[in-house]
Amino acid sequence: MNGPHLSFPDIVRMYQQPLYWHIRRVVIVHEDAEDILQETFMKAFRHLWQLRSAEALRPWLFRIASNELNRYFRKHPALPSLEELPASSCCSLSEVQETDLPAAAAQVVSAAMLQMSPLQRQVFSMRYYEDMDYDQISRITGASKNVLAVSYHEARKKIEKQIDHA
Repeated sequence: MNGPHLSFPDIVRMYQQPLYWHIRRVVIVHEDAEDILQETFMKAFRHLWQLRSAEALRPWLFRIASNELNRYFRKHPALPSLEELPASSCCSLSEVQETDLPAAAAQVVSAAMLQMSPLQRQVFSMRYYEDMDYDQISRITGASKNVLAVSYHEARKKIEKQIDHA
């Protein structure tokens, strides 16, 4: 990797929280998010030598996390409903948004996210919370910018619908 060298513990310290919250917003359940995060960092550690530059680190880590999320959803095609989630997840759904939204609003957004496809959840998380543009998200997910724009639009519509019903 060119530029200043970061140790792997430095990388984990820098990206553990953003990656955790991105994954958690997509899978909702803390334990699943922790497992996916661990797999993400294990793969990153094994392939760190492939990283070309420090600037590529963030998208590269999100790409690995995206691949791990896809692997998770192949094994678990459907998320549980709000009522089926473990009590520990339900109590902390407002945390899933890691935002200044009031708990009730975060709960509405979380409920809407449960109605989204995995791609919609990933796109919404990266676009809204991580402030990534469609070019960045496209490189991470491998989806076209048009597909991503439609997915984000559909995700927003689901949130708006959930707000109207709240």
